[in-house]
Amino acid sequence: MMRLFASSLFFVLAVRADDCQPATWNAKRWEGPYNPKALKRTNGTMSTRTTLVTTADTEIQPGDINCRYSATTRATVNYYTCTQMATKYGITVDDFFTLNPTLELDCSNIQPKTEYCVAGFIEPVRATDQLCGPPNGNATCLGTAYQCCNSETWTCGNSTDDCAAGTCYEGACAGDKVYSTDGTCGLGHGNRLCAGKWGDCCNLDGACGTGDDFCATSVCFSGNCTIPDTEPTPPDWMKGNTPDGTCGGENGYTCNVVYGTCCNKDGICGVLASDCGAGCQPEFGDCSSVSTTSTSSTTSKSSSSTSHITASPISKTTTTSTISTTSTIAFSSLPSCGQTCFNNMLDQWSELGCSSGDPACLCSNVNFGYGLRDCSNGACGTDVASTVVAYGSVYCSSALATATRTATGVASLPTCGQSCFNNMVAMYSSLGCASPDPYCLCSNVNFGYGLRGCSNGACGTDVASTVIAYGSAYCVSASATATAKA
Repeated sequence: MMRLFASSLFFVLAVRADDCQPATWNAKRWEGPYNPKALKRTNGTMSTRTTLVTTADTEIQPGDINCRYSATTRATVNYYTCTQMATKYGITVDDFFTLNPTLELDCSNIQPKTEYCVAGFIEPVRATDQLCGPPNGNATCLGTAYQCCNSETWTCGNSTDDCAAGTCYEGACAGDKVYSTDGTCGLGHGNRLCAGKWGDCCNLDGACGTGDDFCATSVCFSGNCTIPDTEPTPPDWMKGNTPDGTCGGENGYTCNVVYGTCCNKDGICGVLASDCGAGCQPEFGDCSSVSTTSTSSTTSKSSSSTSHITASPISKTTTTSTISTTSTIAFSSLPSCGQTCFNNMLDQWSELGCSSGDPACLCSNVNFGYGLRDCSNGACGTDVASTVVAYGSVYCSSALATATRTATGVASLPTCGQSCFNNMVAMYSSLGCASPDPYCLCSNVNFGYGLRGCSNGACGTDVASTVIAYGSAYCVSASATATAKA
């Protein structure tokens, strides 16, 4: 009786052991219930491999899966299990299917409690005879005793010359996909770079070399190109050394944008006509500066809960400090379908999270632009809609830039920042402008450099960041206004 009970217990345990045993993945199921390459000889007998991971004594041929890590599925699987496995082990879904070729691409035949490969690669042709590269079946040196393929001899080696950029075709180096090994480079040749014997510059003709024919600014595509300093040397009037606004005299101080660039007859820096006119000392400042009179800041704006735009142009006037600009956007130039779409979007101010039809608030919600695009595409057709969408872009650029300037108006800046800004505006003549036109001022990089240098010197770097930010918003608004005019 006891013997019968023991036999029954052994049978039950054996069945349960079979139920819990993970299935083994077969790389090529058409070869039978087991992949012959998954078999190994132990003491003259054949036995099945219990893991997918390729070991040193595994017989593997080029094109086979060289699995480096495997994982087992859960007891419950579905069509999404393949994606879950790929995500969990940090590989793409395409790589997962490549490593497990028995799976259908819709993951319909994945099995529960089954081992699948989640890290590995397709076994390449190894250069076991030290012959590598295109002349030798693209055999790779990786995984052999000599890991760099020399493009001059097409043999594997480990020397510095074998592995050098421009010589090493593949292996333990960046290889030909990064550095050219035949002297061709650039856009037409896989964006490869130049190095080693080929030179360090790639010209616009896609050839590697050195010298002006390859490295000069006008002909160089990549590499050690001769590129001039992108930040021009500041003019002399930005280099003044006065620490307190005095100039000339015994100390010989020169004026700068912090205190004004003109050294007047009394040895004081300033930007007024009395400073830059009669008695101005040109050896201690820039007497060619033309001053302007600062005016008070005024803003005229009207809004209503429903801000319809009629066929007349949009007109906006803003005056800040010494600046006065008026932009006119020809709304009437839009087709009637486009005007309707635009006004319909303005009517949506409440749905867009605005308390009124304020342009800056409307444009801050991406759905304003999306709505205008979709409406005009449907009502006008895609060809005409592009004009409406372009109008909306200019409208929003101007609105947002104006809002930024209002939020950080010049009056809100510290006194030192206001002085720096107004001094730079007063330098319009030295900046090549016929008047203090914002777009002209901002077109000269020295306007930004001067505001930065002045505010850093007069206010300190912490406060200067506010002044510089205001200058950036000021120039964005100027650019948007100029675009609207165009």
